[in-house]
Amino acid sequence: MSDIEETNSHTGFDAIDHQPAYIYTPSGTNDDALERPTKRRKVARGRPSVLQPHESINSLVFEPLLGGLETLECVRKRQDLFQKCWSETDARIQSILNEANEDTLAEVTAFVDGSGDINQEGDERVPASFIVTGPNIASQDLLFKQLSARLKKEINGPIVTLRSGDASNLKAVLKQLIRDATNQRSEDEELSLEQDGRKLLNYDLEILQGYVKNHGSQRVVVAFQDSEAFDTNLVVDLVTLFSSWMDRIPFTLLFGIATSVELFQERLPRAASRCLYGVRFDVEQTSSILERIFQSAVANSKASLRLGSELVASLMERQHDHVQSVQSFIVALKYAYMCHFYGNALSILTDASTSSQSLLKLIQPCHLEAIRMLPSFRQLIEWLVKSQQLDRARELLQNDIILVQEIEGALESKDGNILRLLRAFHVFASALSEPPSGIDLYMTIFEGALSNSDHLKRVLDSIKRMTPDDLVVFTKRIKGAIENGSHELDLDGWADEDEDLIGELRDVETKAVGLSENSSDTEKPIRSSDAIHSKGLRTTVIAQRVQLSYEKSTITEAEKEFIGLIDHLSKLLEQYFTLENPKDLFLNELWLCDSADSFLDVFAPRPRAAIENALSAPHEYLTCEVGGSEEGLSTTYPTTAIVYQSYLEAGSLINMADLWTTFHEILSGKEGDEGDEREALMRFYRALADLKLVGMVKQSKKKADHLAKVAWKGL
Repeated sequence: MSDIEETNSHTGFDAIDHQPAYIYTPSGTNDDALERPTKRRKVARGRPSVLQPHESINSLVFEPLLGGLETLECVRKRQDLFQKCWSETDARIQSILNEANEDTLAEVTAFVDGSGDINQEGDERVPASFIVTGPNIASQDLLFKQLSARLKKEINGPIVTLRSGDASNLKAVLKQLIRDATNQRSEDEELSLEQDGRKLLNYDLEILQGYVKNHGSQRVVVAFQDSEAFDTNLVVDLVTLFSSWMDRIPFTLLFGIATSVELFQERLPRAASRCLYGVRFDVEQTSSILERIFQSAVANSKASLRLGSELVASLMERQHDHVQSVQSFIVALKYAYMCHFYGNALSILTDASTSSQSLLKLIQPCHLEAIRMLPSFRQLIEWLVKSQQLDRARELLQNDIILVQEIEGALESKDGNILRLLRAFHVFASALSEPPSGIDLYMTIFEGALSNSDHLKRVLDSIKRMTPDDLVVFTKRIKGAIENGSHELDLDGWADEDEDLIGELRDVETKAVGLSENSSDTEKPIRSSDAIHSKGLRTTVIAQRVQLSYEKSTITEAEKEFIGLIDHLSKLLEQYFTLENPKDLFLNELWLCDSADSFLDVFAPRPRAAIENALSAPHEYLTCEVGGSEEGLSTTYPTTAIVYQSYLEAGSLINMADLWTTFHEILSGKEGDEGDEREALMRFYRALADLKLVGMVKQSKKKADHLAKVAWKGL
């Protein structure tokens, strides 16, 4: 594309349309006034600054909290803690992403490496790899980056990745293909565009042929990252062209497919399909990768921050209904980390690498005041009052030393409480041959509802349907989970800490094995508890009594013993999976992030409400002097806000003359000064343009001198 064509292609492009935020600059304010030196910055009056004079807050991204009373040391501690915690979490996530595509990378690399043996002499078919990635389009970028890096190490030849946004026409694609392929060796000199005295065009494949010949390239790999977004005719032309050059350039094609190979093949004519020799490769699906990332980043025992059930539910709802991208989930997870450490002054107490005594030295009186305002502190006081421990409650409210001791105890018991929840999570997931979703199970456990959940009911019902052999397998699964721990959750075995439960399970297992052996010797199978009592529903009282009498007369002693084992094991599991709600723990706000409000405001914003609120109360958003809401409309208000107030008072049709008269009176009527009418008219038209831009008004078709209000869609 020439420079003129490139310039013309940007005609009509406005960078403001793609800005994440609009910076309001009040009219009449020059640039020099905005760019004040740092040393002349004003500080808040009436409250002494706690920052040391030789240190500057400008080096930090985080701001002091607690009304500005937080020390610079605590601010830096929060910022460093966020960077440390997220870097550790991100490292685990990237490890999973790299491992997730490992099988696909190995298979595709083997195919590309052996594609030279596929074509026989005179066979012009192009080897093609169809990589089915599923609906997660965003993951294709990572996959093809990994493919490119792997192939560059193991294949002698250039690897070029094409995207639909860069493929406007055939010439543009060939230019990019030749340029990217020939520029992959930095030590090469500039490639000659002449051959046999002929000047070659920059989209002539003879240039690539000369490059392949000079470097002895085995393969020229061309990857279509989002192949279904390419124009079909362009793909057909490229496939046909590459096929005709197969005797001179050893092409191999990679196609990223989001739907299916069959649908992609239907788009191609038969002539183009006959030019391809294709092999299909399936990539691990998004749901499986997301489950692994969740266990490693959220449910892992080494995770620095725990997400509550409410926030996880919001994350997963957005994930399933809107984005369906692993990368979007990672971004949302990072935002949750940032919000917690940026807006929670007490998050400095969650540093696992520092002892609780060292952390308590950072506590200021303002921290203790903030702790006394926490919901968990209120719950603690209410519990003490209900249990008649009034002196203890009074000491926590009035004595800072006693409160610090309580904080130290809560910090020391925090890890044990979290570990208890994660161990129950692992045991429950390991006990079943078909466990529930790990994300659903996590949400159930971290809202303290596992004991009354459908998950536990299904487990107890399945136990009643077990035979002695099934019961032995079931108890072995639970014992194995406790003894071996979990690699995915970084849990070590804890059999020495749960000796009572292990002993009970061994006793149940031994008795079940004995019952199974006796049943084999006597050749009388032992019925399950569910099979004994499932003889159909009796509708009358007499029939039910007859059925109960029949069951008592037919049940054997071995079956009675087996039913006793089932009941005993059910009670054990009910007791083990009765967990405390983490929200009831003191200081859970330090390590449990469960507020979905800030998340929804960012990832599911309500633009109309924000725009209307900003126009109604600009003094809440702007740092310039615009007056307060009690003053009513003022000349210091932005002109758009002034016109918006008149817009609210008008009907469905707005008379332009009346609107202008009202606007002009507000600007000049307060002081009785007519002012510059030309400048006022200019500001009036600018305000109308802003209202049209956000879609509030449009030109009326009924009357030329009127504006019509626009009803926003969906409201």
